[in-house]
Amino acid sequence: MSTSLELFFLFVMAVLGGAVNVAIGGGWFIVFPSLIFRGIQPVTGTATTTIILWSGFLISSKPVKKTAEICQSHFNYMVAACTAGGVTGAVLLIAFSHKVFETIAPYLLLCSWILFTFYNRILTYFDSGAAVRKEFNYSHIKLMPLFLLGIYGGYFGAGMGMIIFILYRFYGIKNNDTLERLALVLVGANNAIAILIFICSGLIFWPFALVMIAGSILGGYLGNGLKEKINIIAIKKNAVVIGATVTLYFLV
Repeated sequence: MSTSLELFFLFVMAVLGGAVNVAIGGGWFIVFPSLIFRGIQPVTGTATTTIILWSGFLISSKPVKKTAEICQSHFNYMVAACTAGGVTGAVLLIAFSHKVFETIAPYLLLCSWILFTFYNRILTYFDSGAAVRKEFNYSHIKLMPLFLLGIYGGYFGAGMGMIIFILYRFYGIKNNDTLERLALVLVGANNAIAILIFICSGLIFWPFALVMIAGSILGGYLGNGLKEKINIIAIKKNAVVIGATVTLYFLV
């Protein structure tokens, strides 16, 4: 494959990944395998995927407004916990051997695919009578799961926003707008600090990253503009199949 054709392929994959990521989530299943297919080592591929999807997701997202359900000081603690986890996860990714990541990554990918596939059913459970109905009450203890989730976000990160959505739904926040804003800020802060560490450690493969960041941003805008007009269910089914294929490939 020629260099120009290779970069065009990666740009198209980034557009698709960015669009899918903002519309239904799951852009990781498109961008990460594309980098691996073009010969990028998995740890470098993970770091590069993070900056690609983060750029498209952040720039194409709507401005975050303050929510009355969480006071500013509590919100700051939550961001700090998630950011500290991101630092830890990024350092772990760099510190441990590539062999460790290559051993763990397929199972993390499997877990993220399971989450992506059954995400709506999980949310339905928390909206049903079978779930305990409660109001959200902040406590420092609730920062620990967020810190652990932040470690996952810095180390791998696929599906992190969905996990935050589910976690705080379980904690009692019922307003979807609040959950979306919360996930956007926490994932954004977590990924930002991890990306800064990846850049300083030289882990980003810039020749591919720059092209794919542009594609992800374009895809993010397209995904936001079209998600009200397209058949989300059909796209989700196709994304589940793609995710299953990618996951099986890395497991085998």
